[in-house]
Amino acid sequence: MTFTSKLLTPGLRSMGISWVIRHTLQRKKTTILMFHRPESQFFDKAITALKRRYNIIPLSTYFESIKSKEVKLPERALVLTFDDGWAENFGIFPILKKHHVPVTIFLISGIVNTMHHPWFYKVKDRAFKKELKEMSDSTRLAALKRLGFEENQIFEERIMLNKEEIQSMVESGLVEFGAHTLTHPILPRCSDSKAAKEIQQSKESTEALTHAPCKLLSFPNGEYSERDIRICKKAGFEAALTLDTGFNTGNTDHFRLKRLSAPDNGTISELLVKASGAWAYFKVFSGQQQRVRRHSGL
Repeated sequence: MTFTSKLLTPGLRSMGISWVIRHTLQRKKTTILMFHRPESQFFDKAITALKRRYNIIPLSTYFESIKSKEVKLPERALVLTFDDGWAENFGIFPILKKHHVPVTIFLISGIVNTMHHPWFYKVKDRAFKKELKEMSDSTRLAALKRLGFEENQIFEERIMLNKEEIQSMVESGLVEFGAHTLTHPILPRCSDSKAAKEIQQSKESTEALTHAPCKLLSFPNGEYSERDIRICKKAGFEAALTLDTGFNTGNTDHFRLKRLSAPDNGTISELLVKASGAWAYFKVFSGQQQRVRRHSGL
């Protein structure tokens, strides 16, 4: 939890903003949250808090409601997703079973079930990590190599899910899996051939890990281009998830599904403010105001 988030979210919640959004903008729409590797103690409390305020549904149910008028979604429908496929996700599996909560996990399919590490795990400096995400793919890989990291590097510590854990989660009926590319590059910075390989082969390898059709892809870092959407469609994906701010309806573009980022630890106030979208919209508004001040010379 960042200092700014820790400082401001309790105030936003006490003002009733998240309550108002839940009962107006979110009431007839589907909200999708994105976690990564939440801490068990926090996640247990988070699920309890979310279940009191939302109706948690599988992502597949959202699509079923679009295809069939007979499938009705509850008010304030909420979908929980996890990006990357961290080993800690199996650590919170008992919590999912305890609350009987469905989730979707998007796997970096070329790294899970191996002793490889994702490239961003190597980089601890947030500013430099942001710079890397803005570089061309080849420049990013060269910069990482200078730091002593290569994508095929074998480490002693396993930090991602393995096949046995994935299979156990599949068999529970609570966890669906999607693809999150092979190695988590920033797709719009990739060449056409690299983007096609990352998207197409991640579908195949995810299906090999889960023994089930892989219909969904989550764009790394939420970034995508029209080319990437075309590749997804050609590869046979039925939908893709972004980090575009907002909520989803039956008319939302299936390859531009909107998601909100959720904290992996922290306070329930922060969770609820972010789940309502209030924090994301606050950041967008704050950024716009800062740009206005810069351009006006204030």
